[in-house]
Amino acid sequence: MTIKITTYAKVGELLQGAFGKTQPFLVSNSSSRLFKTITLASTDPINQGVRLGDKAMKALELFYSLNDQKIKKLATPKIYFNQQRNFKTGKGLSSSSTDIFGILLAMNEMYNTQYPNHLLYQLASQIEPTDPCLDLDSLLFNQKTGEIIETLTPFPYSMLYFDSDSKIKIDTVEFSQKRSYSENQILEFRTLYSKLKKSTENKDYATFFECTTKSALINETILPKKNFPLLLDFAAENNCGLFVAHSGTFMGLLMEPDRLPLIKLKAKYFVAKHWKTPLYIE
Repeated sequence: MTIKITTYAKVGELLQGAFGKTQPFLVSNSSSRLFKTITLASTDPINQGVRLGDKAMKALELFYSLNDQKIKKLATPKIYFNQQRNFKTGKGLSSSSTDIFGILLAMNEMYNTQYPNHLLYQLASQIEPTDPCLDLDSLLFNQKTGEIIETLTPFPYSMLYFDSDSKIKIDTVEFSQKRSYSENQILEFRTLYSKLKKSTENKDYATFFECTTKSALINETILPKKNFPLLLDFAAENNCGLFVAHSGTFMGLLMEPDRLPLIKLKAKYFVAKHWKTPLYIE
């Protein structure tokens, strides 16, 4: 028996902050179709099998720790794994989360345990602050508990994004432990979320872009991005939203899907000039 699972990266966040000193949150961005992790799990030896990383191994241990009769009734088979991703770690692309969920989904299918996503999110959050990679659309999400607080109204937009500094790798666990917001910033995040939610309901792109840009600005004081002011000016000049990976080095632009053809070539040259890195378009 061989199972293949593909988990797609989240490209940063639309918002990330806190509603209180002990209430962290993020509003997830759309899932990338370009960046992904492929997990193979098989009861037969896999060619070029690789040892799982520490976080994926922890996911495997957590799965087996669940007191599930379906698992108990079956003799635990020898399972071989192969896990590969097509993007780097420490960039704000949820690399650890895609690894962890690849294992959890594969084991869920292997044992036919049918655990729902919300339980898998809770398991993943025990390993490290997690991203809601199992949902393609945007969620209000507590990354430290794995709780889905609210699902936002689907809202179509296009993304242009890139790695602002290929030389830097962020330790997301360490960074998450150190991140903190002032009382004024917490109040601002409450307002930002309320405005963002209403903008998706009203299909109000201008307010939506304003909210994501403001969140990026707040978090720029915590984790600066290379040449951030240049992208901020470009976004304003072209009526785009700006978003960042709040715990990584990726950042990019949001725009109405019908305006993408008008902006993408201009943005490609702009990014190549100032960051000398590829621009990804979705």
